[in-house]
Amino acid sequence: MKRTITHLMLALIVTGSSVTAAPRAEKLIDGLKRPVCMAAPAGSTDFLYILEQPGRVRLYDRQKKQLIDKPLLDLTDQVRSKSNEQGLLGIAFSPDFESDQRFYLNYTGTKGDTVISRFTMNSAKDITEEKLLQFNQDFGNHNGGWLGFGPDGMLYIGTGDGGAANDPKARAQDLDSMLGKVLRIDVSAKTGYSIPKGNYAEVTKTEAKPEILSIGLRNPWRCSWDGDTFYIGDVGQNAHEEVNVVSHSKLAGANFGWRLREGNQPTPKKDIAGDRPENNIDPVHTYKRNDGLSITGGYVYRGKIKSLQGQYFYSDYAKSNIWSFTYKNGKATQHQSWNDHLTSQDKTIPSISSFALDPQGEMYMLSHHWGSIFKIVE
Repeated sequence: MKRTITHLMLALIVTGSSVTAAPRAEKLIDGLKRPVCMAAPAGSTDFLYILEQPGRVRLYDRQKKQLIDKPLLDLTDQVRSKSNEQGLLGIAFSPDFESDQRFYLNYTGTKGDTVISRFTMNSAKDITEEKLLQFNQDFGNHNGGWLGFGPDGMLYIGTGDGGAANDPKARAQDLDSMLGKVLRIDVSAKTGYSIPKGNYAEVTKTEAKPEILSIGLRNPWRCSWDGDTFYIGDVGQNAHEEVNVVSHSKLAGANFGWRLREGNQPTPKKDIAGDRPENNIDPVHTYKRNDGLSITGGYVYRGKIKSLQGQYFYSDYAKSNIWSFTYKNGKATQHQSWNDHLTSQDKTIPSISSFALDPQGEMYMLSHHWGSIFKIVE
């Protein structure tokens, strides 16, 4: 009886005289193969689009509450997913999706290169692809994989440093490489893309690939926008996992420090460690390797649960920890652990490969190994 009462008390949030159940994880979808990303067009209520890492785009019918058997798109013949970090990795919908029916995918091609493509849904049976960007990866890991539209309507892309350990080819600080960067392109034209004003080369008055906006990332595994604020979960080497938070106005020309810095410290490997570079942005939060080995960046909650409003959720893929903090006045505050609440059958949800928000601001967690998706509910 004592144990039951204790668990009940832990499951309640008491405010004044009112008692509200704490948030919990509710299984929404099962039977997926290595889900890594989920999104939906702005304002929609019909489908959630789910990426399976081997190369399939699946649809979940929100009205019927069921996963549609046939994939919307099957790219398994053109996607390489032999490495744990390769595959179909990111999706973003055009801000004008309702009228132009265009969405964008980030995947690794058959030779392991990064491909950014535009897909147009002429009909459910006629989806055409236009490859916009394609660049080589040095190794099989650190592919990044995120892409999304920013508040300026531009397409932003997070890329890893090319892989291996300690960025052996120094790509993250190399202005002639798209690796280890935030890229920014204008995809509003009918075909191709253009370079928007205010990217890295223009702002810093240096020679750089025109698509580059920011530099110095190791492996940004999930980024997100919350209004004009940009969040990056960047996977560390051997010492620190980190969350970077930066306003839209400060992204151009920003340097997040890798490989000179890991977290907010010089990289432990002495022959590559260095001082803070010019325009360096230190992370707002780091955690050491005893708390986790691989961060999964998340989102700021903007759904109906009042107690969660404004909290940024993130997790550790390897140790199955789930946390949140509130970003306020340039600092990460009100840190919380959700390991006791966001569970399934009294078990911690393992290997969260991604968080997701639906157009109504509700939040989801994708379990890579379980092949399941959970919704955070009250």
